[in-house]
Amino acid sequence: MATATKSSCCDPCRLLHHKCDGDLPQCSRCARTGRACIRGQRKTRFRQVKDSGSRIRFPRNQVWLKPPPRVDFVLESGSGDDGLVAESTDDRQLDGSLPLLEKDGSLMTNPLSPQSAPQEEYLPSRDQSEGNQSERYYPLGKRRDAHTRQRLWPLRDPEEAALLKHFVDRISSFFDCTDRQQHFAVHIPFRARYCDTLFNAIMAMSARHLSRTATFDPYISDHYYQICLETLIPALNDHGAAMNDDLLAATVILRLLEEYDVPLAGSDLRGHSFGTKAFMKAPPPSVTKTPSLRQAVYWSGLRQEIYNAMSLRQPPDIDLSSLHSLFTALGPDAVDCDWANQAIAHCADVLLFSFGACPRSVAVHADLCKRNEQWSEIRPASFDPYFVGDEVQIGATFPDIRFSSAWHAIGYQYNKLAKILLSVHDPELPTVGPLRKRVARQVDQQIRQGVWTVCGVALSNSSVPPAMVIGCMAIQICREPRSQAGCELMGVEGGDRFTDRQEQDRLIQILLRTESLHGWPTNSSARHLCETWGYALNSDGKDDPGAQLGVQG
Repeated sequence: MATATKSSCCDPCRLLHHKCDGDLPQCSRCARTGRACIRGQRKTRFRQVKDSGSRIRFPRNQVWLKPPPRVDFVLESGSGDDGLVAESTDDRQLDGSLPLLEKDGSLMTNPLSPQSAPQEEYLPSRDQSEGNQSERYYPLGKRRDAHTRQRLWPLRDPEEAALLKHFVDRISSFFDCTDRQQHFAVHIPFRARYCDTLFNAIMAMSARHLSRTATFDPYISDHYYQICLETLIPALNDHGAAMNDDLLAATVILRLLEEYDVPLAGSDLRGHSFGTKAFMKAPPPSVTKTPSLRQAVYWSGLRQEIYNAMSLRQPPDIDLSSLHSLFTALGPDAVDCDWANQAIAHCADVLLFSFGACPRSVAVHADLCKRNEQWSEIRPASFDPYFVGDEVQIGATFPDIRFSSAWHAIGYQYNKLAKILLSVHDPELPTVGPLRKRVARQVDQQIRQGVWTVCGVALSNSSVPPAMVIGCMAIQICREPRSQAGCELMGVEGGDRFTDRQEQDRLIQILLRTESLHGWPTNSSARHLCETWGYALNSDGKDDPGAQLGVQG
């Protein structure tokens, strides 16, 4: 017996205003979303008014419902338009941005003025197109224009304004330390006005930094982070995303957030590290021409990869061939930031030599040492510190070496860091024989002097967060054996280069101060060093940074 193949629109599609193909026994939309395809329920019919001049009269006891402040519209094509916000007149007046007037025209006190405004309320919005049930939260009012769907600018939310200012004042220095144009402090906030993904990344990073350095709700960072991922992840599937500077900037910002989340996650998940590498595998920007946002983002990503490689004792997982022009002497037109970036590129090359799979060649090591010395000799005179304190001995106090600009301090530190690595991974170090102990003592003294100098620069320029982080990177080398090959024969264990208790205490204080000033997660590294050095640990002393690890004499 023949059966019908088409019917009228099913009830779920009619309810959601979706176009229904009417297939029986189940339409394609219901089959795809797994919902029940029901037909024939009672329909709501409206009576047409034949006379256009007639009016519908309602009884006096008619109950009227107040429309919600947010209305979601669904297109017939099935795509949800959950970004369109319709605000009632009352809501726009009560958000504190417009004055309220009494009936006589006098100014009325706004019950939701900033002085008496309660905590902002969030309403859930469900995108039900194609059966998706993803819940997103938007604050009531203040965020978006009801007609253009664009973010209101200037911002109406004091909390978002404070987070944006915190990013400019404190977070941007993590990225602009070798950028004279200060793209992350100047250009990124402007671009975030038109890119929601970038804006939410900024909000998430600022909120996380405040939760680590002050009293601030960490869940606010989680909220912005989730909203950012909702737009970033689909965008990364586009092959043209690698050319989008806004998405690239958002990725490196989220990578910094990921590094801050190490205490929460228990380890560095490095999820956004893979996104940064994907961007950096694209055609790189010209590293010696006029500075651009893409260059600033590129160098920020490279510094993040150097930190990751140092922490994991592995080579940088990026192609360094694009930096070949920076492995030779720079021309006379090079600016100071180019010299600082050359020191960074050289450090990445040294890490590739130190932890790469290829055998360490004596000739390559000698070439790297030569380039390291050349940078120190021919760099511009502007890299000279403007103040150098009295000469100190290791273990007493750290040297006071102050630089006028962040890129001067960063370039100096990366050059010293590369020199330390070259001393640690020298393939000519003897592993047996009568000279082994004497050479090992000389090399250890050079390494200790280099670490002490890098830490001194970090403390002398503590207002530059990357300088403090580089000091922590140098301390991590204390756990490195003198040579990966033959270390068992030498009887070397990590942390043996600083054996004096006073020296160890001062290095621990560098780690603790970095976390106290900038929120950088160093507690686990400090604990690891204390265990290596045989310190007794306890869990007390949360308020005092010096006693945070419970170091006992």
